Amino acid sequence: MQKIIRDLITLIFAGLLLLSSALSFQLEAQSASFSEMTSMDMRNQLHVDEFTLIDVGNNRVPILISTSEQPITKGIVLIIGDADMPLGRQDSLSQLAKSLPAVGWTTVVMPSLGLSLGPNIAFPIENEGTQESAETDNSTQQNDDLSGATATPLADAVEDGQVVDETTNSLSVTSSISEADLVIYSLEIEAFISATLQHMETTMGHRILVSQGMTAATIAKLAADEHATMQQIDALVINNPYWPIRKLNNKIPMVVAQTPIPVLDLISYWDNSWSKQTEKARKIKARTQLKEVYRQADIVGQTFDQVQKDYVARQIQGWTSYLGW
Repeated sequence: MQKIIRDLITLIFAGLLLLSSALSFQLEAQSASFSEMTSMDMRNQLHVDEFTLIDVGNNRVPILISTSEQPITKGIVLIIGDADMPLGRQDSLSQLAKSLPAVGWTTVVMPSLGLSLGPNIAFPIENEGTQESAETDNSTQQNDDLSGATATPLADAVEDGQVVDETTNSLSVTSSISEADLVIYSLEIEAFISATLQHMETTMGHRILVSQGMTAATIAKLAADEHATMQQIDALVINNPYWPIRKLNNKIPMVVAQTPIPVLDLISYWDNSWSKQTEKARKIKARTQLKEVYRQADIVGQTFDQVQKDYVARQIQGWTSYLGW
């Protein structure tokens, strides 16, 4: 009997070791391929003195630093877009890097990481007459249990909280990525932020993190879980936060409400359907959970032109002034 128990323990340990090795290999392979592609693009588009390479794990990842144009620097604004979002895309908030140095902020543009999304992300198909998110916690509760493999910074124990009540055909909602992919992405994002903060540690002042899309949702979750890296961040600016998996996407309002730092939630006409499902619920949940500092602001208009870029920069400037920075 003892021999059988020992053999069983050995098999379990070997299985866990293989799973850990496979996860590490996938993490390194995914990061390396996208980082190499991003670095190559930057080298082709920019002069060598216009970007800086930092060490993120075993990879060399480029960042763009624009120093403050004022004698007293307010701090650093880190800007990172959605997964696989090119720096030059019109709706990328990386354009803010040109505006914020004039008002005293040093900006750091962190190129988006890859998430192997394939050619398209599947979005929820909304029926005609789609209604607003439910305004109270009387919404239907889901008790989806997250698998043990995803008990990580992204998908660990978070109260289900308010679930969005929309006339969305859930049968049509499929995703080209899995929860395990999002777990790996969360680890990559945390490593990228940690390496960037370490590189910028000599710059005094506050640290603001501006993010979009799945990156924004992932960073909000890291902040809500109070990971060591995120404890160095003083405030978040999020735009179009979403996860393309319904049971995770429904948790975003509670995740945002549980962040212990101030959050500026930027919404816009071009936010995708996943984010729009939780747009109103994020504001309601922040209020009902008594989150100390939360503001939701609309980026007016239908295209992200220069006027809107300046508008967003002023929104951030006004919000940080309100915070006393």
